[in-house]
Amino acid sequence: MSDSNAISKFMKKMKFLKDQIRVWVKDKKEYAYKQKKTLKEKLADIDLLLDKGKGDSDVINQRAVIFKSLQDIEKLDSKEVAQKVKIKWAIEGDENSKYYHGVLNKRRSQLTIRGILVDGTWIDSPSLVKSEFLSHFTNRFNQPGTSRILLNMDFPNKLNLDQQIDLESDVTRDEIKRAVWDCGIDKSPGPDGFTFGFYRRYWSFLEKDVVQAVNYFFQHGVFPKGGNSSFIALIPKTQNANMVKDFRPITLIGSLYKIIAKILSNRLVVVLGDIVNEVQSAFVANRQILDGPFILNELLHWCKKKKKQTIFFKVDFEKAYDSVRWDYLDDVLKNFGFGDRWRGWIQGCLRSSRGSIIVNGSPTNEFQFHRGLKQGDPLSAFLFILVMESLHISVQRVVDAGMFKGISLGSFLYLSHVFYADDAVFMGQWSSSNIDIIIQVLECFYRASGLRINMTKSKLM
Repeated sequence: MSDSNAISKFMKKMKFLKDQIRVWVKDKKEYAYKQKKTLKEKLADIDLLLDKGKGDSDVINQRAVIFKSLQDIEKLDSKEVAQKVKIKWAIEGDENSKYYHGVLNKRRSQLTIRGILVDGTWIDSPSLVKSEFLSHFTNRFNQPGTSRILLNMDFPNKLNLDQQIDLESDVTRDEIKRAVWDCGIDKSPGPDGFTFGFYRRYWSFLEKDVVQAVNYFFQHGVFPKGGNSSFIALIPKTQNANMVKDFRPITLIGSLYKIIAKILSNRLVVVLGDIVNEVQSAFVANRQILDGPFILNELLHWCKKKKKQTIFFKVDFEKAYDSVRWDYLDDVLKNFGFGDRWRGWIQGCLRSSRGSIIVNGSPTNEFQFHRGLKQGDPLSAFLFILVMESLHISVQRVVDAGMFKGISLGSFLYLSHVFYADDAVFMGQWSSSNIDIIIQVLECFYRASGLRINMTKSKLM
C-alpha cells in the first residue's frame, strides 16, 4: 500500500513526534535531577543558617520558594508512579509512602515471568521463553480449517433500512471527537505509545490529521501495514502461573485503531437492543449483566420449593473470544441485515490485526491474526454478543420444535436458556434427551463458529 494515504502519513508524524518526545523527556529528567540536587543543597544551607539563628524574613521566604519547587518536582515524579501502580491515591502525599511503593514493586514482581514449563521441562532462558509464547499465540490465532457448517436459518430480528443507512453514513468530526473523549485518559497505551490524555490535551494540534486518517479508513475500509498493530499483555490467571496457558492475553491496541473501533461500537450499541433477545443481559443498553444470575437464583429456589426435577447446565466456552471464526461472524452480520459497507469495515478491522507479545517488558516478533476477537478492543464485546445471538436462535428453534423442554413458570413464562458475557446456562426438565439435544446444538455451533465447550469449567447440576 502506498505511503501517501492519510493513515500512513499520520503514523509517520506520530512516530516522529514520539522520537522527539522521548528525547525531550530524557533531557527533562536529567534537568529535574540536577535541579533537585541543587535545590536540596540550597535548602540544607538555609536550614543551617536558621539553626544558628542567623535567618531573617527574606531567608524564610527563600526557603518557602525552594521547598515549593521541590514539591513540584516530586509531584511530576509521583504522576508517573501513579500511572504505573494503577491505583488512586487516598490523600495527597500518599504517593511517597512506603506502602504505595510496595504495591508498585509487588505488582512488578507478580507480572514478571521467570520461566515456564514446557512438556515437563522448566525453561528460564529469556529468548526461549519469548519463543514459546510467540509459538503458542501464533497457533491460537492461526488460520482455522476451511471446512465448517454454513449458517442457514432465519433471524427473527433484523435491521431496518433506516438503521442500515445510519450505520453506514459518513463519519462526522463531532463523532470522531466523541470517540476520543470516550476513551480513558490514562489506559495502558499500544505500540504507538500515546494515551488519550495526550490526544485530549493537544486536540487542537492533532485534530486535522486524526480526522483525515479516520476518514481514509471509512472511505477505503483498509489499514496500511502496521496501522492495526497491538501489544499483547500477559495477565496470570493463577497465583503461580508457570505454563503458557496460565496467562490471559489482553490486547493493548494503537490509538488510531481504537478511535475507529470506538466509532463503530458507538454506532453498533444503538441498534443492538433491537436485534438481541432479552436472554442476553451483558453489554446491551438498558440491561444489567446481573439480570441473568438474579433470574437463575430465583428459578433455582422456585424449583427447590416446588420439588421439580430440573437440569441446569452451565456452559463455559474454551478461549471464547480468541476462537471466533471471522467468516462465521460475517455470515451472522449478513443475516442480521448489516450492509456490505459495514461488514467491509468490520472485516477491515479484523483482517489487518497484527500483534506481538510483551514478555517482561520486551516484545516478541509480530504475527498476523487470522481469527478471534481481541480482548481490549471496544468492538469485541458487541460482536461476540451477535455471535451468541445466533446460538440463541438455534436453541430457540429446538425449543419451538418441542425437542428441548424448558421450565414453564406459568401460562406466558417459559425459560430454557440465559446468556451473559461468554457464559451460557441451559435449564429444563431432567431427562437424557434434553441433555443430548443441547450437546448436539452446541456441537453444531462449534463446527460453525469455532466456539468449543470447555468441559473442565462447565457444570451440570
